[in-house]
Amino acid sequence: MKTKLLSSLAIMAVLAANAATVDVDTSNFSSAYDAASDGDILLLSEGAYGGTLTFPSAKTVTLKAADGAEVKFGGVFRANDESISGGAIVLDGLKIDITDSYFINLDKCGDIARIEVKNCDISNIARCFLRTNNANYSLSEISFDNCIISNCGSGGWNFMYPKHKVGKVSVTNSTLYNYINGESFFMPNQAYTDNDFTFVFTNNTVYRWGKSNDRALCKTEGKYSANSTYTFKDNIVYKGGTDAVKPQMLQSNTGSLTATNNLVIDYNGYNLGSGDKNIQDLSIEDMGIAELPFPAPDSGDFTIVSSSPLATASTTGGVLGDPRWLKTVHAAVNLTVTASPEEGGTVSPANATYETGDAVTATATANYGYRFKEWRDASGNVVSSENPYSFDITAETALTGIFTAVPTYSLTVAKEGDGAKWGQVNLTPEPVNGIYEEATEVVASVIPNSVTLFLYWEDGSIAPVRSVTMNEDKNLTASFDVVPFIVAWDFPTQEPRGNRPADYAFTTDNTGLFSLYNGDGSSTNWGHSTRTFSGIEHNCPRRYTNYADMSNPRYFEAKFNTAGYTNIRLHFLAGADNGCVHSKQLVQYSTDGSTYQPLATFEPRLNEWVEKNITIPDGLGSVFIRWIGDTTSEFMGSAKDGDTEGFYLADIVVYADRESVNDTEAPVLLGSSPADGSNSASAKGSFVLTFNERVKAGTGDITLNGTTLDGVYGSRTVTLPYKGLEYGTAYTLNIPDGAITDMSGNAFAGIDINFSTMERPVPAKRVFDAVVAADGTGNYTTVQAAIDAVPDNRIAPWIIFIKNGEYEELVTVPESKPFIHLIGQDRDKTIISFWINNGGATDKGWEYSTNNPASAAYGKSGVFELRASDFYAENISFIDSYGVETKNGPMGQAMNSRSDRASFNNCAFRSFQDTWYTNIQTPSYRHYINNCFIEGAVDFFYGQGEIYVENTTFNLVRDGSVITAPGHEPGTEYGYVFDRCTVESAYSNHTYGRAWHGEPIAVWLNTTLKTTIKPEGWSTWHIAPKLFAEFNTTDSNGDPVDLTNRRTVYPTDDNGEVTRQAILSDEEAARYTYENVTAGTDDWNPRKYFEEVAAPAMNANTSQLSWDESPYAICYVIIDPDEKVEAFTTETTYTPAQQGTYTIKAVNEYGSLSQPSYIKINTGIASIDTANQVEKTVYYNAQGIFSTTPFTGLNIVVEYMYDGSTKTSKKMIK
Repeated sequence: MKTKLLSSLAIMAVLAANAATVDVDTSNFSSAYDAASDGDILLLSEGAYGGTLTFPSAKTVTLKAADGAEVKFGGVFRANDESISGGAIVLDGLKIDITDSYFINLDKCGDIARIEVKNCDISNIARCFLRTNNANYSLSEISFDNCIISNCGSGGWNFMYPKHKVGKVSVTNSTLYNYINGESFFMPNQAYTDNDFTFVFTNNTVYRWGKSNDRALCKTEGKYSANSTYTFKDNIVYKGGTDAVKPQMLQSNTGSLTATNNLVIDYNGYNLGSGDKNIQDLSIEDMGIAELPFPAPDSGDFTIVSSSPLATASTTGGVLGDPRWLKTVHAAVNLTVTASPEEGGTVSPANATYETGDAVTATATANYGYRFKEWRDASGNVVSSENPYSFDITAETALTGIFTAVPTYSLTVAKEGDGAKWGQVNLTPEPVNGIYEEATEVVASVIPNSVTLFLYWEDGSIAPVRSVTMNEDKNLTASFDVVPFIVAWDFPTQEPRGNRPADYAFTTDNTGLFSLYNGDGSSTNWGHSTRTFSGIEHNCPRRYTNYADMSNPRYFEAKFNTAGYTNIRLHFLAGADNGCVHSKQLVQYSTDGSTYQPLATFEPRLNEWVEKNITIPDGLGSVFIRWIGDTTSEFMGSAKDGDTEGFYLADIVVYADRESVNDTEAPVLLGSSPADGSNSASAKGSFVLTFNERVKAGTGDITLNGTTLDGVYGSRTVTLPYKGLEYGTAYTLNIPDGAITDMSGNAFAGIDINFSTMERPVPAKRVFDAVVAADGTGNYTTVQAAIDAVPDNRIAPWIIFIKNGEYEELVTVPESKPFIHLIGQDRDKTIISFWINNGGATDKGWEYSTNNPASAAYGKSGVFELRASDFYAENISFIDSYGVETKNGPMGQAMNSRSDRASFNNCAFRSFQDTWYTNIQTPSYRHYINNCFIEGAVDFFYGQGEIYVENTTFNLVRDGSVITAPGHEPGTEYGYVFDRCTVESAYSNHTYGRAWHGEPIAVWLNTTLKTTIKPEGWSTWHIAPKLFAEFNTTDSNGDPVDLTNRRTVYPTDDNGEVTRQAILSDEEAARYTYENVTAGTDDWNPRKYFEEVAAPAMNANTSQLSWDESPYAICYVIIDPDEKVEAFTTETTYTPAQQGTYTIKAVNEYGSLSQPSYIKINTGIASIDTANQVEKTVYYNAQGIFSTTPFTGLNIVVEYMYDGSTKTSKKMIK
């Protein structure tokens, strides 16, 4: 034994002798970390560090900030191998701020010597600082000293949650705050009842820690031994995560506790089941103070001045809590801040002591229904209206924050109809204490489910989402019908996770039961999940059988009673997310719960919802439905020991009809919406027919002016959706005799309903919601700031005008901000740009890489990242400066878009490689691109989605350029469609594209080539396309291009070949229309966004700009002679600020700008030649196709003048 010990000491001495201090920076950090020896100190220079690091094995590595260096550390530590053992990490002086949920996350790791953290700031860890996930290994010690831990735990869980056996945790001289949604600070995830654990917590300040009463700073429960010791000394602990909760200092079943001199306020004490307790803590009364004097604890200021009793309250005579907060004052002055009225809001600091001459800040936060007005001194004098208010304090000061009430109103939502019981309406934002502030925009949304049909609102509108502006008390009513059913489950809440009654039950005496059973028949709980498959999110239970038990797997079972019902149908969605699922699944039924008969067999698909509709036999009475894997089938993918089944069910509904009685009466139509004779029907909507009994489809077509409508049948209603009607037009809905019958087959006699649509609505006058101007003349100086200020979850456009300027920034439109419209002043002068690429450390331009932690682009994808739906951009250039300036790779995205219903008009996109990535994960998502300019050389338009591009120029900037690289997902119908586009280049020998992955589709229609495309047309790459084809391609003279040598044979990934079509016939090309590609299931029509309003018709005036109203314009943009936007107005007059030629543009309801009108101002007199004023301009291309916007290439331009004349000219547009 002695020999072995001496040998170990000798080895350690050698290793220590080899330890070194190594200077590192962001460029060599990763390699230096991997090469570090035991005891090495990596001295990090200033910068941002990241990456995934393997936890040290058999060595101690220190990561330390160099003297004076600000080191931002975004790296994470991982381990997935139990041979990683005996290592330790020391973190010293780092600002740890990660985007991951876990900082040290060790799925598999051997013994750990220690984790030491000192002098660090730790923030924004969503879940765990430390998580280990394999048992029966030890972690000797975890320590924190002189650290600040803040704003963590947004994703819940415990700050430290190890399965390793932990010997000691110590936290000293540190501050922990704003762990509002987090759980415990330390909680082991594995029991070791023989482990003698030590917990030391001294001289710490804790604020807002823990989300519930059952959490604790240290929560070991019964997992560690009775010999464990817990020491708390000289701490200040104040408040749980919210005012409503009081977590515990300690929660342990057994052990020894010493609690000395702690000040614990609004927090529960020590919950020790058995063992020695020695508690000698303080109270706020002992301190002689009414409240803690922290100036601004929510923002991390816990200052204690030297004159406070807390400054000498520790057991050593020093400050209580974290020593860093002690501030010595010599000439103390006090600040008292109050609110008036008290219910108007909160102010901070309530009471604080400062050194005379200190800079202090008072902050007021208004409660709902109030606004901050001003600050007043003790004499009632107004001292400031700024908030926050900063000043130098020189004497005893009392401030009062004055709040004023704003009008508030109530919004009541009622539900009616046969489906009202199950219909749901959500309000966003939710009311506060039942009220809304004046001018609040509230979105009322019908939450769809499978057992109800939303019919209409009280005003006859049928859109399931509507917006209400609160300017008075309001009442909404939503009408619902029911789709006849017995029971249904859509799992809107997590609990219960076993033996769950139906979430919807048609009757109260037949509520059903949904359960999960083990293979031996015993019940268990499922895992509640939310899964997004096929781009559709559902709440769902997970069936998770361990791999070892898959020969006798778990099964789901639903129980309900079918007595009194007929036509019984089972509907559900099924999906899988791993290979440990049988490739065939059985649906079975039983009447006794033990003997099962087959209903159906189906094959689930990975990461895709499979919809099944199965008929259940009538007359069964009480029935059990079981979902179980077919154990004779193969697994869906690779599966091994340790894996668990990932099978999910969602949207389970048992539809059925009540058994009918003998009925000989025909159904009676009680009413329709719109009603016969109505003149206010919408151009897109639904007819709702209401009968006196349940009805179904009979024979014959229901038509609207000859167009057949398909009905959706509820309990007593028929809903007939329609679209595409003209405004102010008469229509007839024809229901022939027998097209609708009741459930006994009695025919409705039929009727004609005559109605008219409303006149085109005139949009309300308003100016842009926000203006961005680099020169400071707008609401914001950056595009991102304007986007950040947009309210979340809008249902109508938020229109942002961007003045001319170069905005060098990275911009992200988050998913929570739909319906943003960005309108630039001039495409070539309104520029969003940045130097960015996506290269690796060995690539050129690494300093600009999104993968380089030291780069300003780190963690981004492109210059502009679009995540929100219903986006529109006009007159803007998006430029990756790296690609444009260097004319080189690696890939650099000017645009990265992944949302549905994104549209772009008259925009430019410029880079070199991968200019625009349509990063769409849901095959049905759509983009529309019109009259744009897209530049690059390598795969510069690539990705997925249903994308319609028209009247757009592709500019190729090197020899042998490749335009597209589609990678469409299976299920994509149209893919990339390019219609009437132009390909131009100063170079030659290009190709249209190459197949990236999946099932690529690219179709070029009516293309004008102003450069040389290789005869084969397309390149080969990884796979064969699903379809690469073209139609009616012409050269710059309008002559047909020879397509006979276009590629038709492609290699496959298995070294084979496949033949593909290269040329479309007339009939095939006719399929790829704007309407087909863009309409989807919601009739999206993005061309309306730039539907042009007439240019203002100018009038001569001696002192003002004056013009006639442009129909359907919401406002006008006034541009001065220097091309600077001078004003926005809803009026038709404006007083100019200078002489010269002014430009006036009208704005449509979506923000799109009209053609310009001009007027020259000379010494206050406006002069205008009306004969030269254009009222409307239209364009025809060489094929005679009409457009209100210019085509790329040759245009026949027809200008309609205000005096009734026309002018025709030819114009080449590049």
